[in-house]
Amino acid sequence: MEITKGLNLRALEIFVTVVEKESMSKASQHLGMTQSSISQHITQQENLFSTVLFDRSIRPITLTPAGHVYYQHALRVLEAVTSMWGTLHNLDTAPLKKVRISVIDTLADTLIPELTQCVGELYPKGSVTITSGQTDDHREALLNRKTDIIITMDPMDDIDRMERYPLYKEPFVLAYPKNKPVTFTNNQIETSGLPFIRFSPRLPVSRLIEQHLRRLKIRPSYRYELDTTRSIMPMIAAGAGWAITTPTGLLESRHFLQGVSIRPLPFTPLYRTISLVAREHELGDLPSELAKKAIMHLQQSTKALLKPSLPDTIEDITFYG
Repeated sequence: MEITKGLNLRALEIFVTVVEKESMSKASQHLGMTQSSISQHITQQENLFSTVLFDRSIRPITLTPAGHVYYQHALRVLEAVTSMWGTLHNLDTAPLKKVRISVIDTLADTLIPELTQCVGELYPKGSVTITSGQTDDHREALLNRKTDIIITMDPMDDIDRMERYPLYKEPFVLAYPKNKPVTFTNNQIETSGLPFIRFSPRLPVSRLIEQHLRRLKIRPSYRYELDTTRSIMPMIAAGAGWAITTPTGLLESRHFLQGVSIRPLPFTPLYRTISLVAREHELGDLPSELAKKAIMHLQQSTKALLKPSLPDTIEDITFYG
């Protein structure tokens, strides 16, 4: 009897996801599959073992006694395969020929040289590809196996089997021209007629800021939309407007700080956390080692480059590890 005929790891993953999500519809959304495809996989497994795994007459769907047994075995099989994968990758990292890393734009100039050196030391015979870009693009690249490690605002908590290493948490700050102070009274921002310079709405950082302002019912008038702090800071220094950004976002444009004032948000604080994320058990100790190096380097860089201009702001950044 061929007990594995018609059964594969993907089928087990689909079954376990349906159990954990308590819904074929939610499982299909989580796995990026159609609901009919999910249902077909479950039916094939039931036919394979000539048993019913789910009681579909009630909602949410519930495991039958046979389904409970199958679920426990499926978990053990998947855990064993995951353990095997990690063990084999940790036996010898030398065969790894290429590591692909994606970094959010605001940290590219600061982190890329350090990451390149770190990977080069750990994998002297391998090549390193490091790109910069936006959080949403990096998420898709990691899911589609087009990159191996991302440094991002999105910890991807909704995706299973990911390694996550928080690097630091920082507050958002107000940036405005030195000669044109911005004040906040009666739930309104007084800007001496200066428009709000916002990040492009397609960016996660922009969506985070806009959601926060909406919650507080703050509606600043804006005129400009730009993609990076590097583009926004010279406009503020020239007196063209004000913006909300982050301390580490200022690293790449710190030479404009002489003409810019930075202060904490004059209303409810807003924070973001930057994390390193990789697929679980695929790169051995590399993700954790890179996270340690990144934390150390960012902590040193922010203190050395920003503390002279922003001593109080730097103290509000929390570095992990």
